[in-house]
Amino acid sequence: MQSVNNKKAISKLATSGIKSNIKKFIVMIGAVILTTLLFASLFTVGGSVIGEAQISTMRQIGTTYHAGLKYMSLPEYEQVKDDPKIKDVSYCIMVGYLSNDELSKLTTEVYYSEELNAKNCFCYPEVGNLPVKENEIVTSDLVLEKLGVPAEVGTTFTVKLLIDGEEVSQEFVLSGYFTGDRVAMAQTALVSKEFQEKYAPVKMTTYAERTDNSMAGWMSVYLNFSNSFNIEKNVEALIDRTGLRSDVDYGKNFAYAGYEIDTSMAVICITMLITFFVAGYLIIYNIFDINIVSDMQEYGLLKTIGTTGKQLKKIVIKRANIISLIGIPIGLLLGVGVGACILPFVSGQMNTMTVGKGSVHINIWILIGAALFSYITVRISAGRPCRKAAKVSPIETLRYSEVSDKSGKKGKKLMIVILSLSLSLIIFNGVIGLISGFDVSEYVKGAVIADFSIQDASLDNMAAAYHETEGVDAEMLNKIEAQPGVNEIGNIYISSFGQEFSDESWKKVEDTFFTKDAVIDCVKNNYTYENRDFDACMEGFREEKTIMGSTYGMDEYALSKLTVVETLDGSDKIDWEKFNSGNYVLATRWSTDGHYFENIVEPGDKVQIRSHNPKYAETTEEPMESGQTTTYVSYDNAPVNEYEVYAIVDIPLAMRYRVDDFILLDYILPEGKYLEMEGEKGAMRTLVNVEDDKEEAFENWIKEYTNTEADSISYISKKSVVAEYKSLSDTIGIVGVVLSVILGLIGLMNFANTMVTSIIVRSREFAMLEAVGMTGGQQRHKLMKEGFTYFLWTLVVSVVISSIMNVTVIRFLADAFGMFVWRFTLMPLAVCLPFILAMIVIIPVIAYNRLSKRSVIDRLRVEG
Repeated sequence: MQSVNNKKAISKLATSGIKSNIKKFIVMIGAVILTTLLFASLFTVGGSVIGEAQISTMRQIGTTYHAGLKYMSLPEYEQVKDDPKIKDVSYCIMVGYLSNDELSKLTTEVYYSEELNAKNCFCYPEVGNLPVKENEIVTSDLVLEKLGVPAEVGTTFTVKLLIDGEEVSQEFVLSGYFTGDRVAMAQTALVSKEFQEKYAPVKMTTYAERTDNSMAGWMSVYLNFSNSFNIEKNVEALIDRTGLRSDVDYGKNFAYAGYEIDTSMAVICITMLITFFVAGYLIIYNIFDINIVSDMQEYGLLKTIGTTGKQLKKIVIKRANIISLIGIPIGLLLGVGVGACILPFVSGQMNTMTVGKGSVHINIWILIGAALFSYITVRISAGRPCRKAAKVSPIETLRYSEVSDKSGKKGKKLMIVILSLSLSLIIFNGVIGLISGFDVSEYVKGAVIADFSIQDASLDNMAAAYHETEGVDAEMLNKIEAQPGVNEIGNIYISSFGQEFSDESWKKVEDTFFTKDAVIDCVKNNYTYENRDFDACMEGFREEKTIMGSTYGMDEYALSKLTVVETLDGSDKIDWEKFNSGNYVLATRWSTDGHYFENIVEPGDKVQIRSHNPKYAETTEEPMESGQTTTYVSYDNAPVNEYEVYAIVDIPLAMRYRVDDFILLDYILPEGKYLEMEGEKGAMRTLVNVEDDKEEAFENWIKEYTNTEADSISYISKKSVVAEYKSLSDTIGIVGVVLSVILGLIGLMNFANTMVTSIIVRSREFAMLEAVGMTGGQQRHKLMKEGFTYFLWTLVVSVVISSIMNVTVIRFLADAFGMFVWRFTLMPLAVCLPFILAMIVIIPVIAYNRLSKRSVIDRLRVEG
C-alpha cells in the first residue's frame, strides 16, 4: 500500500470534509466559541481586577519602579547608575514640605525630579511642563484646590516651604499640574533644579556620615530591573556588585510582590479555574469524539486508498486548527464583552481608588492566555478521538457504529454529558444558596452602630498620611443636635499615647498575660528580629513598662454599644451612674487573628492613666550620637490618675480608631472625666440616632453640610452600608448566574450533540426497527427513555455534589463574608431540574423527527 504524503492533499481533504458537512462543524465552532468565551471573560475580569489592584498599590506607594534606594548621596548614585543589570534608573531630590495651614491635612512633599522619574511616579504634568526656572512649580490639582489656586498654567501664588525646620515663603508660577491621588500617602510638588540647588543642595557624603538630621538634599534613586521577579534579591545583589554601603535603606514595590491571599480563598479560585477548564474540555472532547464516530466511513475510504494513520491524525488536527481559527477570535470578542459587563460590579467591591476604576485593562497577555487555554483545550480534547481514528483498520471503519465503538463505551459518554450538565446546576445552586442568605441584621450589626456615624474623612482611610481624631467640633455638634428627629447622640474621644504601668501592676501583667502561649508566640513572631530574641524583647517591655494603646472618652449612649465581657460585680451590663463617678475605667482584651482572646488586666485591678492635656506639654531636647540634639514634646511631668478597672469590654470596629499593632490595650473613661483630664477637644466620632420618619431628611442635611460647609467631614449611614453590602451580594449573584448560564449552555450543547449524533449514526438501526414493525411513537419513546436516563443521573450527581458543596464551600464563604447567614438549600435545583428534564426529553424527539422525514428505504441504503 502506497502512502500519500502530500500536505496540499491533506489540507484539501480537511477543508472539503468541513464544507461537505458544514452544520456539524458549526456546532463544533460553537463549542469552541463558548469555551473561549468562558476563558476570555474569566481572564478579562481576573486580569483587570489584578491590574486595578496593582495600579492602585502603585499609586498609593507613589511609583511604578521595582525598587528604590533611599537617602543616597550623589557619589553613591554615580556608583550604581551604570550597572548593566539595571534596565531603567532615575532619581529625585528631597527639598522639603509645603507648610501652608490649608495643607495641614494634605501632606505635600517638595522634590526636584528627573523627567523619567516624574513620569513613573505619577507626578508628571498632564497640563503644562516641568519646572525650569527658579520660580516655577508643578503640583497636583488636590493641592491647588486646598490652596484656593486655579488650575491654570501661568497662575502666580505664594506658598510656604518647610526646609529642614526653616520656613521659606516663595512666590511661584504654576508651570504645570497633574491629577492627584487621594489614596496616596502624600501629595507631591516639583521645583526646578535651580531652586533645589539653591535651597537643598544634593548631599555629597553618605547617610551614615551625616552630622545632623537634615532631610533636604538626599536623593531617592529608583530602579527597574529586566523583570519583577525576586526584586529584593536583585537589589541586594546590586548593592554587593557595586560596592554600595551594606546599610543602605531600600524599598521594594509591593505592587510587584504578589498579594496576600487567604489560603482557603486561593484553593477556591484554583478549583474554579480547574472547573472551567474541565467544562471546556468536556464539551470539546465529547463533540470531537462523537464526530469522529460519524466520520469513520470517510476515514475508512481514505485508508483504503493509502492514507496512513499519521496522515489521518493530521487531517483531524488540521480541522481542529481551522475550527479554532474561527471560533477562538469570536469567543475572545464575546468574552471580553461579557467580562466588561461583569467588571464594574466586581470592581465596585474593591477597596481601590484608581484612574479608570472599573475599566477593562486590556493586556495582550490576557488575550493570549485565554486563546492559549482554549487552543490547548481543543488540542487535548481532539487528541484521543484522533488517535482512535488512526488506529482503526479500513474494514472496521467502513462498518463502524456507536454500538461497535469498544474504546469509547456509552457509559463514558453518559458520564461526560452528566458531568457537563451537572456543573452548571452545582454552581448555580451554590451561588443562589449563598446570596439567599444575605441578612441585613447581620452586617448592619457589625458595620453600623447607629443610624449615622460622623467623623473626619481621613479617620478610616488607611492610606491617608494623617488621621484627624478631633474632626467633630462643638459647632458641628450644636448643628447636629438642632436637626429635627435627632433623639440620641454619642461622642467618642481619643488620645493615643500608650498605657503605662507601675512596677507592681507591671509584674502582675508580666506574670499572668505574658506567660500565655498565644502571647509568647505573638511576641516571638512579631517583636523579635536579628540580634533581638524573646528574652531581649521582654527586657525591653520590662524597662518601658508600657503597652501600646489608646484612651477613649465616651458618653452613655456610645458606652451602650460596647460588648461587655465581664464586670466587677458579675453583671453583663455597665451601671452608668457608678461608672460615671470618675473612679473607674473600662479596659479592652487582647486578640490576634480573631482566634485568641486574653485579658491583659482584670476587673478590680488598679491602673494608671497620664494626662496629655496641652497645658502640661513641655518641649524637651535630647542629645543624639552625632552630637546634635533633637526636640520633642514631653508629658513626663503631667499628672497621673489611678482608676479601678470596672469591666473588660470589646469595642466594635465601627467605633474604634483603626490602628494596627500586635499587642494593644485600650482604656475607656466617661466623657466628662476624659475631657477634664485631656482638656476640651473635638470628638473622633459622633454617633447619631434619628427617628425613622426623619432619617431621610437628616441624611439630606448631613450630605449637603459635608459637601458645602465641612468638606473634610464624612459620614456613614445605615442606608449607605446596606446599599454597599447589597451591591456586593448582587455582584456575586450576577457573576455566578452568568457563569452558570455559560456552563449550562455548554452542558445542553453537549447533550444535544451527543443525542443528535447518536441518532444520525444509528439511523440505519432505527430504519430496520421501523421496517420490522416498530412505530415512530415507540422509537420516540425509546429515545425519551434514554434521555430520561441522563436526567436521573444528572439529578443524583447534582444533588449529591451540591449538598457536599453547601455544607463545606458555601458555608465557609458565608462565614468569610460575614453578611450572609448560611442556610442549607437545594431549592435552585428544584427550580432548574424540570427545565433540564424538558430539554433532555424534547431534544432527542426533535432530532428524530427531522431524521424520520427521510423514507425507510433511503435510510436502509445508508451503510452502517
